[in-house]
Amino acid sequence: MKRLGLRVITIGLLLALGLATGACKSADREDTGREITVARPVDFAAPSTRQEADRVHPPGDRTPQALQAVGARGELVVAAGFDQSSNVSRPLFLSSDDGGSTWVRRELDEESVQRSGTIEYPTDIAAGPAGFVAIGTSNSRPVLWRSSDGHSWERSHLDEKVFTANDSVSAITAIPTGFAIVGQSNIAAGGNRFPIVYWQSSDGVSWQRAVGAELGLKPTANGELSLTAIVASGDNIVISGGLSTPGNAKQDERLQYWYSTDAGKSFRPSVVRGEIAADYRVFNAALAFGDGKFVALAQGGGYDEDGSWDGVVLEGGAAGSSWQVAAEPRVTGSTYDDEPKSLAKAGKDWVLSSQTTAGTVELMVAAGPGWSRLADRSDGASQRGRGDQIATDSVAVGNDVVVVGSNNRSGTTEPAAWRYHDRAVTRIALPAEASAGRASSSVTTVLAAGKDVIAVGSVADAPTAWQQLGGKWRATTLSGRSDGVNVSLTDATSTADGRVVAMGEKSLPIGSRAAVWIRDRNGRWAETDSPVFGVNANSPYGGPSPKAIAIGAGGWVVVGQRSDGDSHVDAWTMHSADGKAWTEGGGGRVLPAGPESDSRRTTSGSLRTVQGEAEMSTVLAVGSRFVAGGDPGDQSPAAWLSPNGSSWGAPIRLPLPKKVYSANVSALGRTGNTLVAIGDYYRTAADTEGGWTSWTSRNGGASWTAGPIVLSGPGYAHTLVNVPNGLVALGYEGSGDQLDAAAWFTRDGVSWKPVVVDGARLKGPGRQGFTSAIVRDGMLLMTAFDIPPSGGGYYTLTADLPG
Repeated sequence: MKRLGLRVITIGLLLALGLATGACKSADREDTGREITVARPVDFAAPSTRQEADRVHPPGDRTPQALQAVGARGELVVAAGFDQSSNVSRPLFLSSDDGGSTWVRRELDEESVQRSGTIEYPTDIAAGPAGFVAIGTSNSRPVLWRSSDGHSWERSHLDEKVFTANDSVSAITAIPTGFAIVGQSNIAAGGNRFPIVYWQSSDGVSWQRAVGAELGLKPTANGELSLTAIVASGDNIVISGGLSTPGNAKQDERLQYWYSTDAGKSFRPSVVRGEIAADYRVFNAALAFGDGKFVALAQGGGYDEDGSWDGVVLEGGAAGSSWQVAAEPRVTGSTYDDEPKSLAKAGKDWVLSSQTTAGTVELMVAAGPGWSRLADRSDGASQRGRGDQIATDSVAVGNDVVVVGSNNRSGTTEPAAWRYHDRAVTRIALPAEASAGRASSSVTTVLAAGKDVIAVGSVADAPTAWQQLGGKWRATTLSGRSDGVNVSLTDATSTADGRVVAMGEKSLPIGSRAAVWIRDRNGRWAETDSPVFGVNANSPYGGPSPKAIAIGAGGWVVVGQRSDGDSHVDAWTMHSADGKAWTEGGGGRVLPAGPESDSRRTTSGSLRTVQGEAEMSTVLAVGSRFVAGGDPGDQSPAAWLSPNGSSWGAPIRLPLPKKVYSANVSALGRTGNTLVAIGDYYRTAADTEGGWTSWTSRNGGASWTAGPIVLSGPGYAHTLVNVPNGLVALGYEGSGDQLDAAAWFTRDGVSWKPVVVDGARLKGPGRQGFTSAIVRDGMLLMTAFDIPPSGGGYYTLTADLPG
C-alpha cells in the first residue's frame, strides 16, 4: 500500500446518504450586520424511481455487511465482520451458543460506541481462556475489541506506543499464555518496505510489542512482504505469508514461513522444499494444525496443468520448520482460477474451502480424512449460481466446521455462513438484523454543463449522476454495474458544447477496465467502450485504474495508473480527439515489455514506474497541451507534459520544500499564466499527519518552484477551483476521524489564506470536508460532506467568492 494514499481514503470511503440539513451564511456578509438569505443545504438522495441498472442488478438494501473471521470456544462460536451503513463502518459481531445452529447479533457497549471512529471493522478473531479478541483496522491505526463471553463486546483501550499509527495488524491466535498478534509497520527497515511486528498478551488487555527482526522474523529476500496467518499448537507457533520480489526472473512470488518452539520468544525461518520452493509464483492462503502437524493451503500450479491457478496442500511437520507439497487435490483444481480460502480439522476430516471465478464467484467446500480422499461437499443451492459466494474463514466445532463469508445474491453484499456436518454442507440462517442498514451516497464532482448543474458520484456503490432542478437533485443511475462487476466513478468534466463526460473503473471478476459515460446535450447518459479501456494487461489480474480527466483543444485525456497483473504498477493515460476513438498514451524511450513472457508492462519510458507504484493523479488542459501530476513511483512529486495528449515526456521532478521527506501532487490549476500544483507531504518516513503544500511554474510546467508550506499541521487539499482573480483549494484540516472542512484562496499560487465558510455541518465530531465547487450566479456553489459518529451525508452550500 502506498502510504501517501492513506489520507485520501477519508474522502471516498463509506461516505453516504445523509438526512440532516442546516442553513449557512457567508462570514464576509455577516460582518455587514444585515440578515442574508442563502441557499439551504440540499442532501443528495438515491434515485426515486426504478432504474434500468437496478433491474439488471437488484440493489438489495444497498448496504454491505460481511463476515471476515470466526472463532470458537467449545459450543460458543463468534463471527466478526463489518456493517457498512449510513456513512459509517462498524464492527459486526454474531454469536452462537449452540455450535452455529442459531445466531444473535451482539453490540458494543455505549462507551465503546462513543470512542469508535467512523471507519472501523474486525478482520480476524481468536478464542482463548480469557475470552475472545478481535483485531481490525480503522482509517488511522489498528483497533482491537474484546469479550469475555462472546456476547458483550468492548473496544479495547490501546497504548498508542504499543499499537502505533504506522502499524497494521494481520492475524491473531490463542497461545497457552494468552494471545499473539502478527502485523507490519509501514516504516521500511532492512530492505523491507513493511517489516514485521509481533505483539503478545496474557489477557487480551495489556500488550507487549516487539520488532519482528529482533525475534528472527525477517523475510528470506528483499521485497514486499504480506502476512496471512498465525497458528499455535502448545509452544509451537507458525506464521505464514508471502514475499513479492518483482523483477526476479527466477521467482517473484514465494512462500514464507517462520516457526517458534518457545512460545514466541524467538522465531526462525522455515525451509520450503521441492519444486514449489522455486515455482514462478505461489501465494499463501490458509494455515491450520491437525493430526499432529501444521498444514497450509496455497495457490499455485496444482492439479490442473492448463495454466490456471489451483489449490495445493503443504505440510510443515509438528513444529512447522520444514514445508513441502503434500497433495495437489483434484477438487481444488479446475480450468478456472481456484483460490483457496480456509482450512480446518474437525474430528477425522480435513475441511477446506476454495473459490473459482467464472463470471461469478462460486464456493467449493471439500472434506475428507486425507488429501487423496477429499470430496466436494458443497451446497449447490447456496454456494453456486447467481451472484458471488465468498468464504473468508472457518473454525472447527467438535466434528463440525463453520465457514463464514458473504454473498451478494440480493444485489448487496450480505453476511453468509455455512456448516459442514455429517459429510454435508448446509447454509446457516442468520438474523435479519445482521444485514440491514441505510443506503450510502457520495458526490465526487459538481460541474456546469451549459445551463445545467450536474453532480456525479455513487449511491450504494452504483455510479450515479444528479441534475439540480428547482433546489432539488434528481438522481440517475448510470449503467455498467452487474453481477460480478463493481463500478466506481472517480472524475468528470464538461465539454464546450454542453456535454458531460464521467469516468471511473470497473472491477471485474478478474482484472479491471476503464469506464466512460457521456451525457448529451439533451440530458441522456450513455456508456461508451473501447478496447483501450483494458489494454496491456496480459495477466487477468491487471488493468487500468483511471484517476482524472481533462478536455481541451487537444482532445480528451484520462490519466491514472495500470497494473500489469504481475506486481508492476505504471502510470497510464489514454487520449481521444472527440470521445469516440481512444488510443493509449506513451512517450519517451521505448523499453522492453519485461523479462517474463506473460508480462505486458508499458513500453513507455516516460510512464514506467521508477521503483514502486507510479500514478498520474491529476491532469490539466492548457490550450492544446496537457499537464499531468502525480508520483513516478518513489513517493516524490512530479509532472508530465504532453503537446497533444497522447505523447508524454519524462517526469519532471518538483522540488521538495525544506525539511520534507516525501510528497505527491494531488491537483493542478492555473491562475493567469502561472500553473499551480498542490499536494500532501510528510516530514519523515514515520510521519502520518503531514500537511499540504504548493508549487508554481511560469514556463508551462517545464520547471517548478516550491512554495512555503501552506498547512503545517495535519490536513489535506485535494481539489483546485478556478475563481475570479485566483484559485480555491478544497479539503479539510485534521486527521483520522477528526476532520473539519477547510478551504484556501490564492492569487498567485504562492501565498494562501483560509476561506471562511459558515455552516453548522462543517465542523465538529467526526469527518467533515469539501469535495468540489463551481462558480455559479456570482457565488461559490460547493459540495461537502459531514460524517459524525452517527452518520451524515453529502450536501450543497453556497459561499461568497473570495478575493
